[in-house]
Amino acid sequence: MASNTPINWLPNELLLTILNNLPTHELLPLTYLNHHFSSIALRIFHHRLHNLAASLSTSGRHKLILECYHPTAKISTPYLYCDYLSTDRFYDESSDSALRNSLGDVYSHFKPVLQDENRRPRARYPRRLSQQPQPEQNEEEPIIPHQDIYLDEDESFSQLCVITNLVKLGPKPGLFLSHVNLSEGLVRLKRNFLSAASSSNRTSQSEILWADTKQTIGLKFKVEEKDTGIERPVLVAEGEELPVAYRLQFEELVVRAGELLEAFEGAERQEGETDGEGREGRAVVIAAF
Repeated sequence: MASNTPINWLPNELLLTILNNLPTHELLPLTYLNHHFSSIALRIFHHRLHNLAASLSTSGRHKLILECYHPTAKISTPYLYCDYLSTDRFYDESSDSALRNSLGDVYSHFKPVLQDENRRPRARYPRRLSQQPQPEQNEEEPIIPHQDIYLDEDESFSQLCVITNLVKLGPKPGLFLSHVNLSEGLVRLKRNFLSAASSSNRTSQSEILWADTKQTIGLKFKVEEKDTGIERPVLVAEGEELPVAYRLQFEELVVRAGELLEAFEGAERQEGETDGEGREGRAVVIAAF
């Protein structure tokens, strides 16, 4: 668009008012139009992310929840709340300019945490393990959420289903006044990756495992090898694989910021659908069995 186009003559305040009415998926392409439109669109995007961060804070009304489970353990695996940490810097307010070539590279970061009612050990999926001494009742259990992965000798990988939803918290645990699905995907965990991750130097940054080809949602895990409870043979042939077990502790969930904002806008539209008395017409219940 040429710089002498009449719309470029509009004052910034008026252009800001016009563009602010656009949903995020229509706003972001304008950042590639020209500097005038880009600076206004970036300012709006920055402001919306600031409001979203406030709503996702500990005192906010919304929460990102994560369902991450082995395909055989969908019912028994509780969902996790995700505490908001930060969003990648992409905008310099002092110079009114972008710090990244693409807003598609901007991600928000979350810490998956257990709900209070789920801070007790749960069975994942059936597996024979050797009998281990049980902790005393007054011994505190670790509260870091995790997934246990088992591979038999003929298995080269396992996988986890990953689902994220943005919800508005209701008056009771598990009751949500709005619910927007953000993404659904699979994380594939290969035997060689698990082996390398469990033996790597923990000072290095964990690799992001993407749950979809568009890299909308990703997870970081701390991987630790576990005792399988199966006696290992004295002699192992070259190339022969043995049963292995790993514990994956959730470190971080990353979400593309643009997709997160679109989900937030969808949640706001749901919240606007009230009955004649101003009450929400429906609620969503997600139970943790």
